[in-house]
Amino acid sequence: MQDNNVDTKTLIFNISLRMFAQNGYENVSVRDIAEAVGIKAASIYNHYESKEKILGACYDFYLENRCFARMNREQYEPIIRNGTKEEVIQLVNYRFEEHLSENMILTMVVIYSRIYTDPRAKEIFIGEMDEAMQYLKEVLNFGIEVGRIDPFDVPALSVIILSTRVFAAHSTAVHQDQNSEWHHAQVDFINEFSRIVPFKY
Repeated sequence: MQDNNVDTKTLIFNISLRMFAQNGYENVSVRDIAEAVGIKAASIYNHYESKEKILGACYDFYLENRCFARMNREQYEPIIRNGTKEEVIQLVNYRFEEHLSENMILTMVVIYSRIYTDPRAKEIFIGEMDEAMQYLKEVLNFGIEVGRIDPFDVPALSVIILSTRVFAAHSTAVHQDQNSEWHHAQVDFINEFSRIVPFKY
């Protein structure tokens, strides 16, 4: 029985997340979620106290798993020293584990679509931008330090790079096919990054 409860809760989470990303949180009701899951609306409350709690679980999922998108210093240093330009570019690209990928993309879409209306989404977004900026500066400055990238204004260019990513994420948030749109956004980001960073590879 407990396993069934866990499975049902996971199903509620996955379907809710997709519906929030595709239709907008405000446009999805508990009844809509229950119908998509194939259970009665009242049964949702056996697993989540409210629709707001499901949204909170989406935010928590992102916060718990976003650390897997970036390498630590021990991992990225040898790539910068000995890797190809393409491998270095992938260091600053989001790379989620296969089993997390779809839900991480969807949670990013939900968060980015709510930063102007939801204080917690805004807080997560600002925290993500701060961490992404720090990571990007570390990687690029190390590339300059070891002579694989020509010196340039890293903070200024980092802002441009992250702005491009945010714009891409917002564009993804308004389309139905998140995986396809995210793929195109990632390709655009990689192309822009490759164009503006003075690599010596």
